[in-house]
Amino acid sequence: MAFRFDALGLGRVVEPPKALTGGLLHRVFRVDTDRGAYAVKLIDPEVAGRPGAIDNIENSEGAAAALAGVVPAVAAIAFDGRRVRGIDGRWAVVYPWAEGASVFPPDITPAHCAAVGDALGRMHAANVRAPGIAPEAARMPEIDWPGLLMKAPAARWRTRIESALPDLMRWSDAARVAEGRLSDPPVLSHRDLDPKNVLWQGLSPRLIDWEAAGYVNPQRELLEVLLYWADDGKGGLALCNAEALLTAYRRHMPAGGDWSDVIAAGRANHLEWLAHSVRQASEEQVLRTLDALERYGENARRLIEILS
Repeated sequence: MAFRFDALGLGRVVEPPKALTGGLLHRVFRVDTDRGAYAVKLIDPEVAGRPGAIDNIENSEGAAAALAGVVPAVAAIAFDGRRVRGIDGRWAVVYPWAEGASVFPPDITPAHCAAVGDALGRMHAANVRAPGIAPEAARMPEIDWPGLLMKAPAARWRTRIESALPDLMRWSDAARVAEGRLSDPPVLSHRDLDPKNVLWQGLSPRLIDWEAAGYVNPQRELLEVLLYWADDGKGGLALCNAEALLTAYRRHMPAGGDWSDVIAAGRANHLEWLAHSVRQASEEQVLRTLDALERYGENARRLIEILS
C-alpha cells in the first residue's frame, strides 16, 4: 500500500512525491505541498520492528536539534513534541527541504575540508547534552565471525571473508579492548560525518542524516572524519585536505595524545557494518567494507604523522 504523504499534515501535496537516491536502508522522498518543500524519510520496516529502534531514531533527531544552534544541521521537524511519526503502520521523519549536493573524492578540496573541520570542532567543543541519550560512548558488540561465515550463502565474497577471518577476529578483539581504554570524555556529535551526509551550497555545508548521532570519543571521530575527507578517490590520502581539516578543527579543540588505541577502536564501525552486510548477504557492501578495512591501517598511520 502506498504511503499517504497527505496524512503528514504538511499541506496539500501539489505534485507526486519524488523518490531520492542515497539511502542504504530507508527511502527518502521530496514532497512539494502548498506550504513548501520537504524531505520525508520512510523508515525501513525491518529497522522499525527492532526493539527500541524508533526511540533511538527519535533520540538521534533530538541530538540534531540540540546541535542545530552550534552547526548548520538539517534537523527533523517536531509535531506535538515527536519527530518520528506513525502513519498507517509506517514510520516517517519530516525535514525542511535543503538545497545542495554532496561532494565526493576526488572533487573534495581543502576548502571543503576546512568547513567540515570547523563544524566538527564546534560540535566537540560545545559539550551539548541531549535528552534521552546517556552520555556514554557506544561499545562494539561481540561479533561471532565464524558463526556468521557458517550462515553466509555460497557467494564469491565468502572466500574473501574466509581469507580475512583471522584479521577480522583480531581487529574485533583489539577494537573492544581499545574502546574501553579511550580516556577522553565522550561528546555529543554526528558520528557519521562522511561526504554523503553533507550537502553543499558553494562552500557552505548543511549536515544531514543524523540517525547515528550520539556520544563519541572526540579523537576517534576526528580520525574517522579525516579518513573520509582526505580520501583521494584512489585508495590513498590527499594530505593537503587532511591538514586543512585538522587546522580548522584545532581552532576549537586540541588534537593530540596517544593514537594507538584510537586506531584500534576506529575499526569498530567498519566491522559492525561488515557483520550487518554479511547477515544481509549484500555483496556490494561486503566487498566495499572489506576494501575499506584493508586500507584503514596504512592510511590511519599516515594521518597520525600529521596529528602527532
